[in-house]
Amino acid sequence: MTSQKDTTKREIRAVEIHELVQEVLGEHFELDMENSAYESSDIFDVLVGAAVEQITIEMSCGLLDNAPSPNTVRTKVKEMLQDETHLNELESKVNKMLVSRLPGKLLHSKLPGAIDVTDIPYHGNHDEDDDHVRRSKPKEGTSHFFCFGTLYVVKKHKRYTIALTLYRRSDTPVTLLKRLLSQGELQGLRLKRLYLDRGFDSNGVVAYLKRKPFPTIMPLVHRGAKGGSRKVMTGRKGHQVTYTRSSKKYGQQLLPLTIVCKYSKGRYKRNGLYRFAYVTIGKLSLTPAQVFDEYRCRFAIEASYRMMNIVRARTTSKFVPLRYFWVALALLLLNLWVYVKWSFFFKRQSGPRQILHRLMPLARWRLWLWHVITQRLGFSLSILLPTST
Repeated sequence: MTSQKDTTKREIRAVEIHELVQEVLGEHFELDMENSAYESSDIFDVLVGAAVEQITIEMSCGLLDNAPSPNTVRTKVKEMLQDETHLNELESKVNKMLVSRLPGKLLHSKLPGAIDVTDIPYHGNHDEDDDHVRRSKPKEGTSHFFCFGTLYVVKKHKRYTIALTLYRRSDTPVTLLKRLLSQGELQGLRLKRLYLDRGFDSNGVVAYLKRKPFPTIMPLVHRGAKGGSRKVMTGRKGHQVTYTRSSKKYGQQLLPLTIVCKYSKGRYKRNGLYRFAYVTIGKLSLTPAQVFDEYRCRFAIEASYRMMNIVRARTTSKFVPLRYFWVALALLLLNLWVYVKWSFFFKRQSGPRQILHRLMPLARWRLWLWHVITQRLGFSLSILLPTST
């Protein structure tokens, strides 16, 4: 792939994108292909093909003429990922892989970050005491989910996932938060500011974050139909106030709140004054209106989950390491997509770098990878029909 300083060639080819993905996967996952008619690149191609086409291993092998059999791929993948007792090792390997190709100097300065949870519906059977399957509000015909927490950073419109962990049933928001922040620190991340989803609002999280050197913004959850924290939702101008909240599990906490007042003016078919309350922990030299605008940065992580599902393979397996790997592979493909755009798709001019996003939309990224894979392994254009008896 052409370097940034090379002025003799300004061309990116699909095969170079494919080589980059293969290179990163090969650096972090070893496959024992001794005495096999296939190479590790063939196994990786089946997996990447399943991801970019949002299909299963079975379907990916069926569409690629010269691919290994589905059983061969599944066997090699299970050997690669090992069993559930090695999940911590797998998480460590995956998080190193996610940051193996970063846009230049991304982690050289303090960055705003966001932590959130995404739920992948699970429709199969599982043991009642299975720690890997969580229950939540029904979605897509099920109330059981494999849940994953991610730590996400933004710098000059570069959006990057730098940590991924499984959100187990035994985990609390506090333990999930600690684990992701610890993984971020291992990658060299220094947080400028942290944005959290409303699901993290608890006295335990507040107590933990008060000891951290960076400020945090998260929405206040009102509990109960009236009274409680709702009594601070007053006034017609934004202001700051404190509120003492009690918890049987975590005790009392004094919450520093920022109340934001907004007039809808017909937006979302609403009119009149609406108040928003945010728990603002740490030193924040922001007005209430700026707190509201800053927190909108968190929505980038929601966009990352939507895009992740566009390049995530599908499975009915309850093998936890495989489900974790599919999410990790999808996030890796997105990270590499950002890396390539930032490193190569920009105008050569003075001033801030202007990325030419229109030249490499996610649709082209997916199609390029799939096209190279089909060139390597062939694309099946016929189906062998069963003979009549």
